[in-house]
Amino acid sequence: MSRSLIKGIFELNPQAFKDTVEEEAKYADIEDYEHTSLYLSLLGIFISGVIAALIPMSLKVKAGIFIGLGSISYFFTPYIVISLLAQKRKNEMERVLPDALLLISTNLKSGSSINRAFLISARDEFGPLADELRKTAIEISGGKSVTEALDSMRERVKSELFADTLKVLSDALESGGNTAELLESSADDIRSSLELREEIQSSIRMYVMFILMAAVVGAPILFSITVYMSQTTSQMWEQTNLQDANQFASGGTGGLSFSQPQVNTEFLIFFSIAALIISNSFAGMIISQIKNGNIREGAKYIPFTVTISVAIFLGVKTAVTTALG
Repeated sequence: MSRSLIKGIFELNPQAFKDTVEEEAKYADIEDYEHTSLYLSLLGIFISGVIAALIPMSLKVKAGIFIGLGSISYFFTPYIVISLLAQKRKNEMERVLPDALLLISTNLKSGSSINRAFLISARDEFGPLADELRKTAIEISGGKSVTEALDSMRERVKSELFADTLKVLSDALESGGNTAELLESSADDIRSSLELREEIQSSIRMYVMFILMAAVVGAPILFSITVYMSQTTSQMWEQTNLQDANQFASGGTGGLSFSQPQVNTEFLIFFSIAALIISNSFAGMIISQIKNGNIREGAKYIPFTVTISVAIFLGVKTAVTTALG
């Protein structure tokens, strides 16, 4: 597809969706976000079609699931994938930020200007942070003030830790303080903060694993066994001669009789999938609340937990049916 056609298709989306994708793409350093968004949306629709095709239900129900799930995937897949890339970029930058600050401080002590210190400190091992340092150094050399260049860099990175560090650096440069010592102190504080964050993540990892095992693995296995038992029981009743059984039970007097229970196995499958979607959606939000302190970021986990749990449900159901006949 041509770039103009892709951009035209992207412009047909709601404004809120376009603004969100553009903002997350800026944090992920993705320039051609229209192209990326379109292909991710198509990927989400394709996955929705595969899931709908694998569900053992009527064609009408499959079509309804595909339309509903495909509509959600069209908008959520680009947002989730691009947000995860932005989060990965943020984590990489925060991880090497203390070392970069110490290197900048050393260069400033040696007599380099701020833009020269940024440019020399932009080593390849710093990854995306090196690109940001180079870009900021070029902006300062091109005539931008140091404060404006730092503000511009702060807007391109979705990190409160990174933003606070640049704000402190900008204030120190404006007030004429000892910038090198301030950078060293900030590097020590950031390293301590990252170590504390890692300790917290380690302490809550057990709770996250328990939630994932219960919602993503345990629930679909139990639902699949329940559906199999219901189908087996229904088939046994169909193969039973109720007339002979009633005559035997009543002794020919007509007092006691059996009747076949009405078990809608297709409804049980639909109910199991709906229950898995709801429970895993809440599991994703709970995990986000535990790890990040907010529920909003749980939207990133929901598609993965839901897809894995439904796949386990269908896989175990098929395996049990095949193994036990």
